[in-house]
Amino acid sequence: MSSMGSATRTWSVRCAAAAAAVALLVGCGSSGDSDSEATALDKAQVAALLPDTAAMPGWKRRENASTSPMNDLAKRTLCPVKGNAGCENSSYMGSVSFEREDRDAAVRFWLVAYKDEKAADAAYEVLWKQTARTNGREKADLGPLGDERDARSGPQGYGGAYSLTGQLRVGTTVLWAATDAPSEDTFDKDLAKDLAALFAERSQQAQNGEKPSAKLGS
Repeated sequence: MSSMGSATRTWSVRCAAAAAAVALLVGCGSSGDSDSEATALDKAQVAALLPDTAAMPGWKRRENASTSPMNDLAKRTLCPVKGNAGCENSSYMGSVSFEREDRDAAVRFWLVAYKDEKAADAAYEVLWKQTARTNGREKADLGPLGDERDARSGPQGYGGAYSLTGQLRVGTTVLWAATDAPSEDTFDKDLAKDLAALFAERSQQAQNGEKPSAKLGS
């Protein structure tokens, strides 16, 4: 786990593979559109759907983007249950994290891409059981995102930090967006929803054969 802070406070931000104003999504449609595709993504497409600095104005990269095939190490990290259940027929994983410039919010995005939608659908509940066990106790609402979605929120570690972790399935991908703040009082639930929506939209754009262009705007 990594930490960041100031002279008056220190709070923790998730590094495991494991806003003054509400952020608004611009340049994106709905992942539930009738023309949405569910296609397997290659490594370049997985890398492209990870948000970059252009997609996150007012934020700075905390952890560089990483994309790799689903090798044994990745499976042990992302599917740590018996037999690496949940990683069957997976192809690639990717992750990146950001910290807002005012240091009052941070987010980590990560995903598993599957060989087809059936494999992603079958993996979703297996992976959610692990996510729910390790990320907060309170149910949280992400709104109507993706094909499947769940979220948990609550205190994170020590020192008062607060987090919401959302898990989504969009076609052939299972996505996570974990948004953290120094305390529950400073946590912005609308921002967490917008960040999850950003990730879902970029995944759908990639599966539609488009260059992912969804971004946050003020």
